[in-house]
Amino acid sequence: MMTSRRRSIWLLVLLAGLLVASELTAHPHPSAVLTPVAPAEPCAEPVPDLPALKDQLVAYHDSGRYADDLRAVVARARAYLEAHLDPARKQAIVLDVDETSLSNWPEIVGVRFGYERASWNRWVERAEALAIGPTLELYNFAKANGVAVFFITGRREHQRAATARNLAAAGYADWDGLTLKPDDSDVAFAAIYKAAARKRLVEQGYQIVLTLGDQQSDLSGGFADATFKLPNPFYRVP
Repeated sequence: MMTSRRRSIWLLVLLAGLLVASELTAHPHPSAVLTPVAPAEPCAEPVPDLPALKDQLVAYHDSGRYADDLRAVVARARAYLEAHLDPARKQAIVLDVDETSLSNWPEIVGVRFGYERASWNRWVERAEALAIGPTLELYNFAKANGVAVFFITGRREHQRAATARNLAAAGYADWDGLTLKPDDSDVAFAAIYKAAARKRLVEQGYQIVLTLGDQQSDLSGGFADATFKLPNPFYRVP
């Protein structure tokens, strides 16, 4: 219950506000312009609640539309790589890991699109993620044409063995490099860390023909001739 002292303070504040409003109305500032505000347009469609949105994500994945969208982007990436092959140059492509090279769908849907660190770490250690088929095909095409392939992932260094084991089990053989984020790294944004990793490759003499990822942070920051963004409505990594 509000005490008499607090009630008096609130009444004083209210009275002061009324006095200020009255003064502004009686003596408006010369530069003040009163513009009528149009009523907001009603939403054409009701905004779905969170459970409904999650159901829509599952439907998008399970319907085959997600796979079709992945395939379309990778097809453009492959066509670009094929058009820019140059045996005279030290060429490379850069691939992200999660939702680019490997699918974590069982874990994603298992936690209903949330993030639980302990659950995620257990999933990574099991090394059971399957290859994203179109990306694996791009990988094999690059290797068959003498193009180096580097993975740059936001996974941490202590997950290197499990990640390497999972990539190999999924069919990615003989890659040229796997960069993971140092365990003690305090870089807040994946975009900064990944751009720096690509820069090191360029400094080693590589022409990065393209980079492929499911997050904008996989692609931002330069040091690649072309970037290709895979669909991922399931989560965001800045």
